Amino acid sequence: MSEYFEISINRAYSNKHYATYFDNDVKDVNRNQAKNHQYLLKKFNEMAASSLNYALKEKSFCNDDSFLYRFLHARKFDCDSAMELLIKYLQYKQNNVQILRDINIFDEHIQLALRDGNPGLLSQRDRRGRKVVTFTAANWNTNKYRLQDIYRALLLTLDKLLEDVQNQALGFVIIVDWTNFTYRQSTHLTPKILKTMIEGLQDCMPIKFKGIHFIAQPWYVELALSVIKPFFKENIKERFYVHGTNLNSLHELVCKDILPSELGGETPNVNNLDWYHSLLDSSQSTEEHATNKPYRIIKDIVYSKPSVKLDDNFKDTNCSNSVKLKS
Repeated sequence: MSEYFEISINRAYSNKHYATYFDNDVKDVNRNQAKNHQYLLKKFNEMAASSLNYALKEKSFCNDDSFLYRFLHARKFDCDSAMELLIKYLQYKQNNVQILRDINIFDEHIQLALRDGNPGLLSQRDRRGRKVVTFTAANWNTNKYRLQDIYRALLLTLDKLLEDVQNQALGFVIIVDWTNFTYRQSTHLTPKILKTMIEGLQDCMPIKFKGIHFIAQPWYVELALSVIKPFFKENIKERFYVHGTNLNSLHELVCKDILPSELGGETPNVNNLDWYHSLLDSSQSTEEHATNKPYRIIKDIVYSKPSVKLDDNFKDTNCSNSVKLKS
């Protein structure tokens, strides 16, 4: 029922007489909040610039307000908590160079994961304005890419979505569909990588997870979950839902009208190529802003479409960075 709270508020203030006062109050709140956020950003910037912590020795991030805002939103504009998160982020980046090196849309294994819907993205937000990220576990081709490639694809996805301030503020919902996921596939759920993923996503990344949903999970996935769940923080445990085959319990938390039919919803099935192509297209818009940002996990690589019409014999050399694009 809480999903519809906003709708009830809107109806309650549909009367023009009350709406006038309500709108003015909202504008004043938004204006004051924006000023307060700017003040806290300046304070956070000064704290980071003056810090002697070794992880913060490279100060170029101080010139990137949009990057710093991620940490403030993730910690509800508590500057001390945001500073702690920033330090953990940079330390995590330094300690996991092999996994985090050169994450970009032109990585072949990341492309394979995205094309298989690991992860995918729903076109509509939920009732609270949050983006919904999905995984289709059964599509994982363990012969072609690893669990860490799925993690890298997820980090690329989340980083791109965090360019939108609304996503920074409202967070994300994750849905993992384990339908037809085999025992053989489960043997590739490497404990070391799972631990690294949990550490990064819940402790080090400026990301707010508002709900994590497992559906149709087999017994061997539940066994793996029981092993890793002790590593979850309490706030994550409270937002972790294991639905099994009971999609009604999922629909109580994520409305059917935004879900695809394979999740018991009312929208068409997800086309995994849509998000993949969106990431490819976004690489063309980074040309003016593509600079060396050592504090970022994601590496900006610009792709420019060839100026000539492509034929069936299109070669890799027609694409900058010699990247072979897959459709």
